[in-house]
Order: sequence, then structure tokens, then C-alpha cells
Amino acid sequence: MPSGPPLFDNEDGDDADHESPPRESHGSDDPSPSTSDTRRGPNYLFRRAIVVGGVVAVLATASIVVGQLIGSGSDDTTSGAISTDWNRIVLVDDRTGRVIVDDESGEELARIESGVRSPSASAIVDSTLVVTGTKNVAVIAIDNESVEEYDLAAESIVRPAGSALTLLAPGSNRSRAVIVHGPSGDTIDTDTFAPVVGARYEFANARSSASGRDVLVTDSGNFQSVLFSFDRDEPSFFPGLALAVDADIVVTAQNVGSDATINVFDHDGEPVTTGRTSSVRAGMITGAGVVLVTVDGAVVTMSPSSGETSDVGQLDIGTIESGTVTTTGDRLIVTGATGTAIVGGDGAAIASFDAQRPAGDGSLTGSTCLATISDGESAETQIAVADATDGSVLVEASGAEPLLSDASGCIVAASTPLGYDVMSGAGVQQIQTGDTALALSLDGAAVAIERDGRVFLETTGLGDSTSDEPIDLGPRGRTVLFTQS
Repeated sequence: MPSGPPLFDNEDGDDADHESPPRESHGSDDPSPSTSDTRRGPNYLFRRAIVVGGVVAVLATASIVVGQLIGSGSDDTTSGAISTDWNRIVLVDDRTGRVIVDDESGEELARIESGVRSPSASAIVDSTLVVTGTKNVAVIAIDNESVEEYDLAAESIVRPAGSALTLLAPGSNRSRAVIVHGPSGDTIDTDTFAPVVGARYEFANARSSASGRDVLVTDSGNFQSVLFSFDRDEPSFFPGLALAVDADIVVTAQNVGSDATINVFDHDGEPVTTGRTSSVRAGMITGAGVVLVTVDGAVVTMSPSSGETSDVGQLDIGTIESGTVTTTGDRLIVTGATGTAIVGGDGAAIASFDAQRPAGDGSLTGSTCLATISDGESAETQIAVADATDGSVLVEASGAEPLLSDASGCIVAASTPLGYDVMSGAGVQQIQTGDTALALSLDGAAVAIERDGRVFLETTGLGDSTSDEPIDLGPRGRTVLFTQS
């Protein structure tokens, strides 16, 4: 069995008890109800998928390979996805904010004092960890154990649409945030970078270039959008709502009544072109131009140089509410009043899911797949995991939020009254041990669980590991994160 954490390892560093309880047996001699069962997910009638092109469904294992090829860790990456590789387990104490860094076998490598008491949220990209609290925010480089603190009260951490490489820690009054680029460790404090009187930023709806180095945010307090760039010495300001951004241009929308003016600028704020459509709710920048989705579900492409528009199609998911660009930058996940749709880089509808909405807060960090959940009108809540590339459904099953996900988004875990389920293209694996699932590893091969007051790392059976021995990660009350450092 791999070595566990050292002695004296609780939230105050004085726990001498590290004896791991044995893993419950799943054999036929075990009188307990604990079972481990793998089955194919049923084909529920709640879901309607329209797939364009008749592409063959891709298994989750293939999706994971795609995620591994994408990778991160480079400032000039053309994808906003994070790698599925990991070699570090990061534990953040929920009371003291102490950070413990272990290797993949559970051997402790470092302890770092974050300075954040009772953290409200924590997230990591590559070697950069962000921890937020009611009094301050800490940005920690786990490779050299340096800590940078900001006197900002932040309750959450969000990622901008279009990239999983950047983390935003917004203040509760929405006038300030700390923006962190994970691969480089670069930070922006909006209060010093772009002090704006009366600013009320919509950080939860921020847009980003794929590299994560250009973040566009609506300032609803001043009816404008602001570009925060790690490669610029000052911000740029634009009229209208933040709609889309890439490495070269910014797109904003000014909705007036049922009409919209779509503006294209360069990063310096110089106008490039203008177009007009019906009121717009979502957009992305692709090789086909600017792909727009109007409030009534019409899909339009606009030339970023001339402003000319072309009608592409019509979504049948009711009044459009919002849209999110995936980390690949060529898929737009659109949420409507009656369902969810996947729109491709050319504006064509790839798939549509009736009475389904994106799971969680709607922000996508998965490099390949989309998890949706039924809207609550059905008698039993249903979860579907679809490949965003072609719209094929990999698995569907009963379940409820919150959901855990690997980096590809193709492997999902959900808590159940008896334990947890792991859903993937291989089916649904039911773990009925009474354990609570806390986090999935980036490749979906391991799951952190809570058992008998302690945290353990176990395999899911979806990776290469054949070890059946759990790794003791210490006492309960810790947030578990995975990263490649």
C-alpha cells in the first residue's frame, strides 16, 4: 500500500492517529448492503438529441485522450482546457486554511500557511492555487510555496467562459476581483489595474480568450465592458455588454428593445466594424466569424471585418437565456427556457436536449463533454453526459447535483443515499459503501472519499491503476484538489 501522510496530521498538526480503517469488502460473504455494480445507463425518454452528420459516438476513454493531447502549462496554448495529467494532491483545511501538498502516492511534500481562515472556496490550475475567505484572498505557488495575499473578501471562485486556465476571485460587492492566470501565476487586482468609480462587474459572466490571458467583463454600473489583459499595462474600455473575446478582437452587444448593435474592436479599443441583428444573448468568435444567438433562438454569423450577417439556423429550445463558450473555443452551449443546445463553430446546431440544462452553474471546464440535468419537472431527476464535439450521449442515469467531474467532463460522479455513482462512456458504476465522494481526479481514475471521519483516495476502475488499497489523506474537513506541477 502506498505510504499515507506523516504523523501529527490534522488541521492543527497534532493528530497522531493515522491508522487506516480497512476498506469494506464487496464479496459475497459481506452481509452489509455495500455493492459495486457496473451497468449501461438506460435510454431515458426525457432526452431528445438531434445529431448533425451521423458521427459515431465516442467513448469517454477517447475523450480523455483528447484532453491529454490538449494539455496546458504553456502561455501560448491555443486551447483553454486543462490537462488530465496529475501528480499532486492538494488539501486545503476547511478551518485553518492550511495547505498540504502530497504526491500521487499520498506522501507529503509540503505544508503552506495560506493565511485564510475558514476558506470559502479554493481552486488550482497547474502550480497556482487560489484560496478565498471572508477577509482575504491568497494566491499560492505550490512549487516554491510563495504566498501573495489580497485584502479582499471573496465568497467564490469562478472561471471565465472560453478558458479553464484563469481563475477569478470576485469581491462580494462586485466592484473588485483578483484575476489569476494559472499556468504563469500572473495576477491582476482590478482595483489597482482598472480603478473605476461606480463599477459593478458581472464576473460570473466573464469571457476569456482561450489562453486565459484576456478577460472581458461587463461593468453594469457604467454600461460598458472592460478588458483585463495580462499582456497589457492598462485596461481597455468598450461600450455595451461583454459578448466574446479572442487574442485579437473584442465583441460587445448593445441591446435596445428587440434589436442589437454588435460592435467589434481591437484590444486597444479601436472600432473595427458594426453589425445589427435581433437582440443577442450569446456569441463566440470562430473561423467562420462571430457566431451569434438571438433571444428568439436564431443563429447568425457576422463577418468581423465587414459586419455583414448571414442567417444559419433556428434553435428550438424556447427563449434564449444564456450561452457559454467551451474551452475548445469552437462550441457554444446555449441555454433556453425549454432546453439546451450545442452550436458548432460554423453556427450549425449539433445537438438539442429537451427539458435539460447544463449542470452546476453552467460554466464549462471540461475539455470534451457537457453534463446536463433535467429541469425538475420530471418525477425523477436525470443526468446526461454528452460529447460536445458531435452531440452523442455517452451515458444517462438518475442523479442529482452537485456533480463532480474530471478535466474532460466525460466522467461524472454524483452522491446517492447509499454512496455515489460514477458515470462514464463505460456505463454507471454504483458504489454503495456509504462513503461520500469529495472530488474526482483530473483523469477520472481516482476519487477522494470521506469514510469514518477521514479522507481517502481510491481508484474508480477507469484508469490504468490496479491497486485496490485506499490512500489515507488525513482527517475530514479538507477540500481535495488535483493538479500537475
